Order: sequence, then structure tokens, then C-alpha cells
Amino acid sequence: MALAPLNAVLPVIAAFVVFILAYVALFVSLMICFFVCLVIAKGIYVGAKKVRTYAMKSAPAKTFISADIALISGFD
Repeated sequence: MALAPLNAVLPVIAAFVVFILAYVALFVSLMICFFVCLVIAKGIYVGAKKVRTYAMKSAPAKTFISADIALISGFD
């Protein structure tokens, strides 16, 4: 059984190396996209929490101001 000549083996090895490098590059790019999406999602979540906290803190203040005005106008 004769081995394949070197000219036939080199393209197979090169194709395999290119395939492995492309697979690793795809995996790395997908991981980068995943982490960027996580950062964006966390930013949206934290922003929504801050907006909700601000709304919850400002709502009682507005309620008390309108209640005070209602009480003052009720005494007149």
C-alpha cells in the first residue's frame, strides 16, 4: 500500500487548519456578541429599576402636596 504523495496531503491539512481556526473565530465572535447583549440587557434592567424607584419616591410627595392643598381649601 503506497502512501499518498505529499502534494495531496498538504491541502487536506491546510483545509483542516482553516476549518479549526474558522470554528474558533466563530465561537469567539458569538461569545463577544453574547456578552455585549448581556451588558445591554443589564443596562436596561438597571435603568428600569432606577426609573421605578424614582417614580415610587416621587409619587408620595405629589400625593401629600395635593392632600395638603385639599385640606387647606377644605378649611376655608
